[in-house]
Amino acid sequence: MKLSRMSKIGIAVAVMGTCFTAGVYAQDVLQRVDAYLRPDFKVVVGGQNIQLANPPLIYNNTSYLPVKELGGYLNAVVNWQESTKTIYVNPRINENQPAQGNETNYTEIVLQSPYAYYMDYRGGTFPVLMNMTVDQNYYRLADVTRMGVDTSGLRKAKEKYTQELYVGESELNKVWGNQPPQPSYTIYEPIVISGETDTVKLKALRDYVESFRYYQINQTAYYSTPLIIDKLPEENTYSYLLNENNHYYKTTLKLTQTFIIGNNTPNYVVGSSNKEDIEVTPVNR
Repeated sequence: MKLSRMSKIGIAVAVMGTCFTAGVYAQDVLQRVDAYLRPDFKVVVGGQNIQLANPPLIYNNTSYLPVKELGGYLNAVVNWQESTKTIYVNPRINENQPAQGNETNYTEIVLQSPYAYYMDYRGGTFPVLMNMTVDQNYYRLADVTRMGVDTSGLRKAKEKYTQELYVGESELNKVWGNQPPQPSYTIYEPIVISGETDTVKLKALRDYVESFRYYQINQTAYYSTPLIIDKLPEENTYSYLLNENNHYYKTTLKLTQTFIIGNNTPNYVVGSSNKEDIEVTPVNR
C-alpha cells in the first residue's frame, strides 16, 4: 500500500499507543506529529492471529499498538491513573510465584474480623473484602482476581459459612513482592460495593443500608455493620454481607426502577429477601 493511501492522522506523542483518555495537559507537554494507521498490518500473539479494534500506528518507522487492548491478549492488566498521568502494565504472573499448587485441598477459616476497603493496586482502585484471623490477613479470591492477580499455584482457604475462597497474605506476598495494595485515599466510602458503577444505584444501595444501621422490633434493638455489597449477574440484584448483633448474615438486595413525576431522572427503590444467618439457619426479617 502506498503512503498516500494510508490514513494520516495527528496525534500526541505523550499518549501514543494507548487507549486512555488523555485529559487536559499543559501546552508544553504535547507535541503534534504525523502518523499513519495501518489496518493492513497483521498482529500475531503467541502464534495466533488477533484482530485489534484499533489498528497499528506507524510513526518514525516504528509501530505502535494500543497497550490496553494488547495487554488483554498478553494476560496483563493495564490501568490508567489520571492523577499522575501514569500507565501501569501489570503482568499476572510473578517470577517468584509457584507454577503449580494444590487447588482443591483448602484450609478452613471462619469469619473473625472481616472488613472491606477500597484499595489501590498498580494504578487501579478495587473493592476488597479481607478477613483478619489470629495468624494473618486473608483476601477474598474474587477481589484479588479482579485486581488482575493470577493466583495459580497459591494455597487457598475456604470460609466455613459463606463457602467463599480466600488467599492468605503470606501467599499473596509471593506475587506482590514489595508492591502490595494500599488503602485508597481517593475513594472513601464506609459502605463498600463491588461490581456497580452507576452513581444513582450506588446511592440507593448506600441509603438503604444506612437506614437499617439501627432499628427496633418488639423492644429488641438491632445494630448492623455493613461489610460488603456484591453485584450479582442478574440485573439490579446484589448480595449483601453484614454483621448484626454479633452474627453474620447474608441477604439479597433488589433494585426496582421508579420515576419521579415531572422528572425523567430514574430513581430506585431497594427491597431485600429473607435474611440468612450464615452461622446457624436462615432467619426471616
